Amino acid sequence: MKAFLKVGKSVSFPLDVPQYLSSINRTEASAADAEAKLTLPKDQILHAQFWFIKTTPLDEVAFNHLFAGEIDKAEEIWQKRECLSALQNRIVCALIRNRYDSAIMCAEVLYGNTQYLNQFVSTIIGTGGNFDVSNLAFSFLDILCDEIGASKLLPFITNSSWKEHIGEKAVKPLVDSIQEAINIAQKTKGKGSNARLNAGETLRRNTRNAILQLKGFLSTKDLQYQMIADKLGLEILQCGIDYFNDSEEPDAAHKAMSLQKYAKSIAVGQMAKDRCKENVDILQRIIDNLPPSEVFVEDRAIHEELRKYCLLPDKICHAVTLLNNTKPHIQSIKRKLGVSNSYYLKISTQVVGNALSNIIAEVNEAQSIFSADKDDPNATLAAILGITHVKSVLEEAWKATKIMDGFDMETEYKSGRYSENRSILKGLCEQLGVSTSTYTPSSSSSRPTQRKPTSTARSYASTTNRAPANRQTTSTNSSSSSSSNSSSNNGCLIAFIVWIVLGCIAGAICVANDGDFAAGFCISGVLVLIGCGLFNQ
Repeated sequence: MKAFLKVGKSVSFPLDVPQYLSSINRTEASAADAEAKLTLPKDQILHAQFWFIKTTPLDEVAFNHLFAGEIDKAEEIWQKRECLSALQNRIVCALIRNRYDSAIMCAEVLYGNTQYLNQFVSTIIGTGGNFDVSNLAFSFLDILCDEIGASKLLPFITNSSWKEHIGEKAVKPLVDSIQEAINIAQKTKGKGSNARLNAGETLRRNTRNAILQLKGFLSTKDLQYQMIADKLGLEILQCGIDYFNDSEEPDAAHKAMSLQKYAKSIAVGQMAKDRCKENVDILQRIIDNLPPSEVFVEDRAIHEELRKYCLLPDKICHAVTLLNNTKPHIQSIKRKLGVSNSYYLKISTQVVGNALSNIIAEVNEAQSIFSADKDDPNATLAAILGITHVKSVLEEAWKATKIMDGFDMETEYKSGRYSENRSILKGLCEQLGVSTSTYTPSSSSSRPTQRKPTSTARSYASTTNRAPANRQTTSTNSSSSSSSNSSSNNGCLIAFIVWIVLGCIAGAICVANDGDFAAGFCISGVLVLIGCGLFNQ
């Protein structure tokens, strides 16, 4: 061979079997390299494990069929008897034809027989050496795993020690590949919602096969599997969380849910499973409350107004601003979804409910002037001076109420809390002579400064134990008064003042009840005093 190669002449041998193996381009360099790899006995044994061997006359017959391209006939001959050469040659033929099940079956028989192994070693390197044959099987498996892959071989292996060996050899590359993918995903943190979404989807895609293979090698109770599976699941979960929190896309919740549900499916440890479940449940509630896709823009605009509104003081002017700013969006939703749509009624009711809470708060605060201490000598005077302020607040409250009347609401809310508080407010207005006309003038209010909220919901209180809002009527007389009439009227004034003071001392006090309108007796008493004054003009 060396002589031929030296003069550039090609060299071939019958066992090149070009019908089944790729052609060999031999050169002086490749021949020298091969010779160097076969110098040591252990290297000769290693390479011999993956090549043919001839020890019996039957092998000669089988080789003739193999040289002729009749590999099936060669295998039939070697299958007729069990011996070292027959098993070894059947292994090589099976590997040539990618029949790994047959190769593993013959290898388990061959490497499970110490006599065959000793015979194999003596055939290759002679009987003079002292070679340990106990690790030959694992050497054979290591080469197969490197060339073919442990996952392809494992299904065909029945030997328990072989399974364990391949499992250990296969686990590390899988764990390393999953960890590397996790590291890549973590580097996208802080780079925007789309980067996190893409990282999560890539991480899921690139590790899906690896985690399935790892699950085949290790039990889910195995600590090593639990650690890497939980780490993978939690990173995918976090990618979904980061994407959803930073995204402005209408379908962000659904995209994030896809990642979070997958994370939940692969988590094994109880802490990881609980965290995944908690986030999936939270996101599901968000999805359940999402608006129809066609009104996503309007919904976002309304909730932005509610966000700003909830940071402002409980004043009627802010309620009016909220109503005016959200009304165009509410009307747009109504046109798109229809007046009977449940989402439309829900969002409209939410706006009204928030506005009503401010109206109730400011009206009740204005009435608190009448709850002065009965022992305070200035209580009556304060009540008289507070009437003008209360009247002004009631006027603004009724204007806001007329705007709310133009909003559609859920039936239960409108007939319950809204109607009850509207009726109480109407009674308060009539006590002070505030017009309760249903004519609604155009209203406008400057938009409040934006501040970040924590919630857009305000609690609704029930309307119970309301004090009656009795209307107090007065009369006037335009004729001139005599001196005697004047004296009489002065006496009337003094008498009514004494009556009012006694009334206040007796504890006729206006109080707010559970966040709804409060109507009290002392307003009626103050009106008596004012009525007497008018009568004396």
